[in-house]
Amino acid sequence: MALRVHQLWRKRELPGAAGVVRNMLGTALVNMILAAFAAATGVVIARALGPTGRGEYAAIFTWFSVVLAVGQLGQTAATTYFVARHPKRAPDYLATSRNLMVASGVATLLLGIFVAPLLASGNEVVTWGYRLMFLTCLACFVGASYTFSLQATNLKAWNMVRVAQPVAYLSMIVGLHVVVGLSLMTVLAVLSFTMVAQTGLAYLLCRREGLTGGTARRTLTKPLTRYGVSQLMASTPTVVTTRLDQLVLSIVVPAAQLGRYAVAASLSVLAAPLVAAIGHVAFPRIASRSNPDSSARLRRDALLASTTIGAVAMILITSTASWVVPTVFGPQFSEAVPLVWLMAPGGVFLGCGRVSADLLRGHGKPGSVACAQGIAAVATVSTLVALLPIIGIAGAAVAWSTGTGIAFVLMLFALRRVSRARRHTLAIAADADPTPVAREPS
Repeated sequence: MALRVHQLWRKRELPGAAGVVRNMLGTALVNMILAAFAAATGVVIARALGPTGRGEYAAIFTWFSVVLAVGQLGQTAATTYFVARHPKRAPDYLATSRNLMVASGVATLLLGIFVAPLLASGNEVVTWGYRLMFLTCLACFVGASYTFSLQATNLKAWNMVRVAQPVAYLSMIVGLHVVVGLSLMTVLAVLSFTMVAQTGLAYLLCRREGLTGGTARRTLTKPLTRYGVSQLMASTPTVVTTRLDQLVLSIVVPAAQLGRYAVAASLSVLAAPLVAAIGHVAFPRIASRSNPDSSARLRRDALLASTTIGAVAMILITSTASWVVPTVFGPQFSEAVPLVWLMAPGGVFLGCGRVSADLLRGHGKPGSVACAQGIAAVATVSTLVALLPIIGIAGAAVAWSTGTGIAFVLMLFALRRVSRARRHTLAIAADADPTPVAREPS
């Protein structure tokens, strides 16, 4: 027994509260590392390319992120859910999800080749940058199935995959910046290479975990697709809520203004990865357990911790932004400071909303996430249309904070309904007499 506990502890799968806390702390640490490396990479790119180059990079990366969110067809959450729910059939679920992702990746690549010139507004260099990232989507889609299978089975391996790409990306960017200098295409080429390598690492770790070698089955396609479509219905409005600002700005404002806005956005979301670690750990645990008391306690603690951590982190970020931005990114980015203040509430809402969404997905309610994000998307679009012509990019910042706040509040209501439904089910079960009534002989 002691040996088994030791093995579970080393795998970071120790049951009970100690295991949950350990996994959350480990994942939070990884998320902090990811945020730090992302911020450092953003600083290097901003200093090397300037506001205009940073704006072009932000436009390409934003569209790339949107295509990933939509083109993955919700399989990130679906794979995690079903691998956690049915561990004995995990290899088959993984193989089925992978085949879906290959088909989606090919379709995305063909479409991207033709729309790239439109997104680049005729800029040849930017056009090839878009095409390179659309090609990268194919590898990223396939890698998603492998990566998120690890979230359900081995958080340590999952975190290893997540941290490998940002570390390699920053290391190569810094090395090239020192030796030969950076251009937009150089940065994008390094980004593409490291993301393809991340897919290879995810495959190797899945193979070590015994998750590969499964058979894609038609019977598994339907549940994966159904759950994935529900997740896609949530992720698409989420993209609108969180990315529409930069998508619109990439078309209607000069690249330099978008570059300053991107710097402000990168600071406002620094707390989100730290907070999101809570949801990353809670999602598979809720999906794999049927203990209502444990799930209720986990929901309550996760929401309290995410709100507290997010608020404290954003207070620190906003209070230091006035000297951090010009010192770290350069004086030419000073106009981003007021934008950081406007986006600060959204930074808190974003992290807490991610935790709430993971809790709902763990209960098999991706549709509730979709509903909340859909309403928030409408609010974001309305606010953006109303404010952008009046106060410019500051209106985009207000619209972003408004959308993330509405999404978080609506998901809180959805979680409350889940809690009430569980209590109602338990009350009915308690009132029922489990002892069968003996029939009198005729």
